[in-house]
Amino acid sequence: MTVNQRRTKKEFHEYNEYHDRPFGLKWGTAFAMEELVTGIQANEEWALKENQLLEQLLRETIDVRLFESLLYSKEVEIQLNNRDPFGRLVDSVSGFFLGEAYDEYFILEDQKIFWEDVRHIKVKNQEKWFTIDLFEKDSLRKETSSVSNEELTYVVNEDYQSFFDEIY
Repeated sequence: MTVNQRRTKKEFHEYNEYHDRPFGLKWGTAFAMEELVTGIQANEEWALKENQLLEQLLRETIDVRLFESLLYSKEVEIQLNNRDPFGRLVDSVSGFFLGEAYDEYFILEDQKIFWEDVRHIKVKNQEKWFTIDLFEKDSLRKETSSVSNEELTYVVNEDYQSFFDEIY
């Protein structure tokens, strides 16, 4: 038995001087945008970061490490004595030293760095591309290398039917 029911269109009638939005989206601001969430997370990371204070090096040690960077074309990472407005150490500066140095400062990739601002300098030793093992963390490689011949057993398949050539 089918009963033919008519449905009425759902309409909103304004009352008490309330006017509904003229477009279909009712709660467009209920979900935060991805850009907003990533911005909040980046601000939180920046607010919570704390750079570790490295030892103060002598000028001779700094010169030796800059000289090594120049001779072997190695990148250096320099921690400065400068602090941000909140009293935290600023992030380390990294780059290649090209040999331009003066009495008060030296140049690190077009950036002027004063000698008295340098706290610590570290020469980065980059790994060569041919020494990197791509399968170092691969569990499959570890499993296959640990299997010995003693652990392998011969499996007999009872459903195998030999070919005519194998019988005679």
